[in-house]
Amino acid sequence: MFRLTAGKHRRRELGLLAASALMLTFLVPATASAATSQVAVTCYGGSVGISLPPNGYSGDYTTSSRCSDINLRIDSGGGQWVAVCWARHGTCQGSWTWVPEDVGYRVVATDVLDGTTFYFTTTGGGGTRGGRTAY
Repeated sequence: MFRLTAGKHRRRELGLLAASALMLTFLVPATASAATSQVAVTCYGGSVGISLPPNGYSGDYTTSSRCSDINLRIDSGGGQWVAVCWARHGTCQGSWTWVPEDVGYRVVATDVLDGTTFYFTTTGGGGTRGGRTAY
């Protein structure tokens, strides 16, 4: 009789353990998605309006702790080829990023330290573009 009772309890414990593991499997992705969404909201929530010249340089911006990357969105005037330049060194990225109009934010520089002053250089366009940058 004792073994039967112990067996019932063991099966019950295993059933609870399996149910808990199943719940964790469903909770972890939801938590990760919520965390990712919160980061995006915080990053883009600090975006600022910009004006990009057709061929030339934008104003200076300084990165914050809101984003680890520099993101750019073009709202009007058409797409644009963009590179990020570092004000401290006066050097620019070796590659250009195409940022189309009205498709949301594009990452144009990754893993940028907080407090880094930067600007955009543009090429291959006619007319000024309006947009937003989040950094």
